[in-house]
Amino acid sequence: MKSLLNHSVTILATGFVVLLLLSLPLFWGRWLCEISLGGIMPTEWSHVRIQPSGLVPLELEIDPNVFTHSKVDASNYPAESKLISLGISDYFEAKVAEGRISNIYYYEEDEDRMYFDEKTGQIVYHYTYKQKMPDNSFQLRQVQLYAGPEGVSETSDEKLGRFIQPIVDTTILHGHIPNTGISYTNKLLILYDKQQRRFFKINFYENSVTKGPEFGKEKIHEPLQIGRIVKGRTILNVNWEPPHRKYSKEDLGIVGSIVERDYYLDEHQYTFVLDETGRINLLDRETLELAGTAGYLPTPESLFPSKRLVTPKDLLAYDVIPLVLKSDNKYRGMFVASVCREGTAMALAVFNKEGTMIMSDYTKATKYRGRRTVTTPSSKDVYFQVTWAPTLTIAKYLLENLHPPILSLASYAMADSIEATAGYRALFILPNSFIAMKGRDISQNTAERFLLALLIILPSIILAILLTWRVSEDAKVIGLSENARIFWILATIAFGLAAYITYRLTRPEITLVTCVNCGKLRRPDMDRCHRCGSKWCVPELTPPAWRVIG
Repeated sequence: MKSLLNHSVTILATGFVVLLLLSLPLFWGRWLCEISLGGIMPTEWSHVRIQPSGLVPLELEIDPNVFTHSKVDASNYPAESKLISLGISDYFEAKVAEGRISNIYYYEEDEDRMYFDEKTGQIVYHYTYKQKMPDNSFQLRQVQLYAGPEGVSETSDEKLGRFIQPIVDTTILHGHIPNTGISYTNKLLILYDKQQRRFFKINFYENSVTKGPEFGKEKIHEPLQIGRIVKGRTILNVNWEPPHRKYSKEDLGIVGSIVERDYYLDEHQYTFVLDETGRINLLDRETLELAGTAGYLPTPESLFPSKRLVTPKDLLAYDVIPLVLKSDNKYRGMFVASVCREGTAMALAVFNKEGTMIMSDYTKATKYRGRRTVTTPSSKDVYFQVTWAPTLTIAKYLLENLHPPILSLASYAMADSIEATAGYRALFILPNSFIAMKGRDISQNTAERFLLALLIILPSIILAILLTWRVSEDAKVIGLSENARIFWILATIAFGLAAYITYRLTRPEITLVTCVNCGKLRRPDMDRCHRCGSKWCVPELTPPAWRVIG
């Protein structure tokens, strides 16, 4: 019994090691195919422009002196996205000050710094200032403040309370003096705490904490980001330009902007809040109440029709740019761009101040058929319409079909549950595979979608069946028990090549002999032939009556 248990543990351990070692080259093979597909995409397939932008007052756009209308451009860098998504950037962003996932909100060496102390659950702010002495000289003084839900103090105290995974608006940490361009460190901080279920405003000027209204006990959509709404800074770039006019000065053409955007929004009434559903809300900085919906993350066109509304975890990158003009300092709307999970498509949308989408566009390929112009989403043409793309696509498809069938089906079922950037680092579940793309398809009902998903991994299923047949035949030859054969048949159908390699490594190494009854190979360590059931008859060895004497 103990020997049987040890043998079972050996098989399972060997199977896991084989699965791991097999998944590694398949991972890098798929990754090379994906990064190559992104690298050969034409530049126009990764660029979107909306002109005019739609948020500038009409009288300025139709001004007779206008040389170019306002425009918003979004550019996606698909090849770089595969490098960033390996997780290296996440590591550095967690370590570098002011990174997207860092607990360090502000840092200047030997001077000011602000960070979240997970041990105490409090915001720590250290700063240095010049104190005037009685003799009119100045002396540097260092101050360290601790802020919790219940107040601010110069010492860390349990009475201050604890924040649990605070979501912080870091955009107002760097203030600007109006009309001077001089920057300074802002001592105001807005955050949301999941445990308290409310927004807070910490004022380090007055050492006070203001609490917003508490959300009810009903389920709310948790905020994910406050202020600057962005993901994948190096993957996606969005830029807005105002309308320009051209006028003559000493017979030289000079182009100048008619209006200017206010980049310093730290004095504005509202800030953005992105929640887990992909909706973007406006937060009143004074009352700390949500003041309405500003818009949502647009859905890029994927290879198969995906969700109509995407969530932040479904996107490889997104960027949100608000528009506030210096002329009146009024919020006019925002521009939102997003990149699909596979990095092959991008969507750009314009929302007005009421949160209504007024304009949108997406990356596409343009084809000319006679006098007609046909456009298709870039995510559909990138796999076959570019030089070398069919070869890379077929290679990626075949590598995916060497993956265990049961894990491919798990990828189909979990297509939406894994975060987009984390999906590129997955060894066993493949949320960016073709079968997972089909799992996000909403154009068909569940039965049709599943049948087509099975067709996508048909080579994997055929390979598993062939390997299962070989394992079954070999198991009969070496005399494995009925239960052992059933185990290996099921394992090979589920795990395919990985299970077959495991079987070959762990199968009993026995020298077979010919059965005198059925003529087939049989195991000599069994009392009966495992092929025909006849007894094992060993001829009696009688020593001869004579012997040779030297």
